[in-house]
Amino acid sequence: MRRVVMTAALTAALGLCWPGTEARTGRIDSLPWQDPQPPQSQSEISVLLNNPGSHPRVGFQAFDVAGTAEAREAAATIVSVLADDLEFEREFYVISRKASAGVPAAATPQTLPFAQWTQLGADFVFMGTVRPSGEAVEVEVRLVHMKGATAGKVVFGRTYSGCTLANPRFCAHSIADDLHREYRTLTGVARTRIAFISDRDAQRATGRPLPDGGPAKEVYVMDYDGARPARITRHRSLSIAPAWGPDGRTLAFVSYTSNYPDIYLTLLDGRPATRPAKGTESIHNYTPAISPDGTKIAFMSSRAGQTGNYDIWVVNRDGTDRRNLTPGTPRSSEGAPTWSPNGAQLAFTSDRTGVNQIYVMNADGTNQFRIQVAGKCDRPTWSQLNYIAYALERPGSMEIAVTDMSRMDSRILTDGIGRNEQPTVAPNGRHIAFVTTRWGGKSQIATIDYPDGRFLRQITTSGNNTYPNWSPSPGGR
Repeated sequence: MRRVVMTAALTAALGLCWPGTEARTGRIDSLPWQDPQPPQSQSEISVLLNNPGSHPRVGFQAFDVAGTAEAREAAATIVSVLADDLEFEREFYVISRKASAGVPAAATPQTLPFAQWTQLGADFVFMGTVRPSGEAVEVEVRLVHMKGATAGKVVFGRTYSGCTLANPRFCAHSIADDLHREYRTLTGVARTRIAFISDRDAQRATGRPLPDGGPAKEVYVMDYDGARPARITRHRSLSIAPAWGPDGRTLAFVSYTSNYPDIYLTLLDGRPATRPAKGTESIHNYTPAISPDGTKIAFMSSRAGQTGNYDIWVVNRDGTDRRNLTPGTPRSSEGAPTWSPNGAQLAFTSDRTGVNQIYVMNADGTNQFRIQVAGKCDRPTWSQLNYIAYALERPGSMEIAVTDMSRMDSRILTDGIGRNEQPTVAPNGRHIAFVTTRWGGKSQIATIDYPDGRFLRQITTSGNNTYPNWSPSPGGR
């Protein structure tokens, strides 16, 4: 078996900690996904695991664990989270734990109750062993084939060292990502995180240009599914528009800490944040976007000096070589830049035609053109699958829409319930997180799947939550 050693937990900056967990809400807008023609019994393992047209059915038996109640709880968490991670990517069918509750656990792959598992439709069963040692945990997992001549064969086996009792979820996420990569040719998102803005702590702002201060809005990060929210800033001010760097550890955001909006760049490692855009009381900077190679930041700025107008600027992350990419539009405002996956282009919004539309240009500002969409647009985000997701104004609402940049066709993904805006795309392009008011009027973050707009999940519940930004890589724990 391959041994995977994980790095130590991320040291957090600006007061970052990992206090407890916020349970995944699991709110889904449809019944569990069902295949109209489930895969039949097959003797070749490769047909089930590697065939992109198949969707293997996977069961879970309780992992074996010797140790404290805390270790047993960690083992149960690993099983539950791993099952959720597999369901999220829709590459596997997970047999419900309720349906398999009566199946006895086995000590070895060869002693699994094959008849009972195959009666439930299982093609594979996950077994595992959890070995605690102080706060550390070693987890061994085995995925066992259930049918045909290869029944009892371990087709995926790993030992994960460096897991912890404090964060067993990360161990489960690693297993899911490894399985998806090795057998489904898919880059999973289980270890990625989402940065967002929240007023959930209900503190009054002290560094915000409003008469009463208003509620403080701070930067948070959470797991992709909404668990383990952690506060990054403690400015007691207005923070907006966080944006990840490609390493999953660098984070840019806008803050009014100095009573005017400027871009702050932090490495989440304890060092003070820098201000590469160098804002002032008269120069306001917004909506940072870090380039795919991590060397540049595109942003919206009033630096050019036209009253009320903004341009798209780009600057090296160390604050050098600041350039205006849209200087020829003095009567309009450009904003919300997003990089193409290869860093060669930028998409952005502009009201040069009288209403905000999405435009695309080369990374040096040349060859600008408009994406033809009927309606006001905002907050574009460019995915690895070469579509741009954005908020589109419709009569009485805002919806999440996408434009395929290869075919230049556009469509709406959301369903008209509530106000839906500020989309951000998962690094594999298969999911979109966005802000919606559909649940009681407060701003909450939800995810849906691309391209069908199915499997709506609510992933925040506390306070008002806005400006989600999905990390392009796992980064820290």
